[in-house]
Amino acid sequence: MNQASIKADSQSALPVPYFGKEVVNRVSFLREDSDFVTNAVLHPSTRFIFYNNADPLVNAVAQNGKLVVLSNGSDQLATVPDTSGAGTTTGLLDTCGEWRKIVETWAEENKSQSPGLRDNGKPSFLFLGLKDESVGLDFHKLKSYDQETYLDHQGRYLGIPYFGVDVTNSPATTALVYDHVLRHRTDGTTAEHLIFTDSRKYTMAFSMEEAGLFSHGKMYFDWLGRNRFCPGCGSKVIGIHAGGKLKCTNETKVSVGTEEKYECPVRNTRVSNVSFPRTDAVVITAITNRERTKVLLSLSKRHAHAKMYACTAGFMEPSETVEVATKREIWEETGVACSDIQILMTQPWPFPGNLMIGCVATVDFNGINEVIHLGHDRELADARWFDIPFVRKLMNNTLAAAENPESILLPPDVSIAYSLIKHVVDKSDTKL
Repeated sequence: MNQASIKADSQSALPVPYFGKEVVNRVSFLREDSDFVTNAVLHPSTRFIFYNNADPLVNAVAQNGKLVVLSNGSDQLATVPDTSGAGTTTGLLDTCGEWRKIVETWAEENKSQSPGLRDNGKPSFLFLGLKDESVGLDFHKLKSYDQETYLDHQGRYLGIPYFGVDVTNSPATTALVYDHVLRHRTDGTTAEHLIFTDSRKYTMAFSMEEAGLFSHGKMYFDWLGRNRFCPGCGSKVIGIHAGGKLKCTNETKVSVGTEEKYECPVRNTRVSNVSFPRTDAVVITAITNRERTKVLLSLSKRHAHAKMYACTAGFMEPSETVEVATKREIWEETGVACSDIQILMTQPWPFPGNLMIGCVATVDFNGINEVIHLGHDRELADARWFDIPFVRKLMNNTLAAAENPESILLPPDVSIAYSLIKHVVDKSDTKL
């Protein structure tokens, strides 16, 4: 079992969700401060995580972490042991003059909001945040190296900047990064070991810190990659404020009465939901009875071959509360009518950009409510009520083969589905 996925939060008995660890202070209000962004992206301590088509760069043979994280300066990475093992402690600025040109060019264009920010051949940078005291950086701890530094902005914001770098349109930057890592590693890493991938083999085996960083960058870059043209006028859009906001590049203005307005309707809107990142809300629910002796698990058609039974889940629709969406999804998929909904926990899910809202639903058995009917939207291959002792043994891997002739599986322990099922099983001695 991946112990990182069940690490207990100091404030709760619920697990810290995988992909949900707070690694950086996002200081989102500083994204608009181009002087801060410029200083941050050029600072020696700054860390970079690389993506291609929103897939992260990993080192398949690294022993201490898989996510490749590089720094501007040398001997900076030892303060973050969870993410220093896949790259190199040799700094990009110290050994690669071309990297400085790339970073300085982006910083200038980010400041001027150049229409060419996302032109072919250029990487895109995304400010993720500062690793500071609010997320556990100990400034009183002795530094590992004399060269190790922290960014100090206005004497108020002190920490280590983190950026994501999208190299999708810049093969030259990709080659630069590969060359840098390979020249400074001595463990036999080859180009074949450095891969951009969203394979669950890697993304589900990151440390908690790696998973949080990966998820953060992937969700943003997926959004940026999907939105390249303005929905109001069709013109090219660019990512401004260090990648935190989209801006239409159409500068054409037209006369409307006595006023001059932009031709683009989006640019005329003071606040537009097409200009900022979005996260799609998904309700996911473990269903149990009032006595807590059973749990309803479902088998989706795409997981039918693996016999992986999981929780009921579905996207929220406009103007639904979490509770209404949960009841609707349960009924549409399984035909079961539930009464009580408890919102338990949440988990970011970067495939591609969802927020999973974890609930527990209670069904009062009366000969009607609990009857399963899969004929409404026909998304499921199967759904059934399982006895809690069976599920407990399944979770603990103590079932004899004869007790599980179908080779039924549960979701991986990094998923919120597993945590919800575990919660119901662990609380089965308490009636709802």
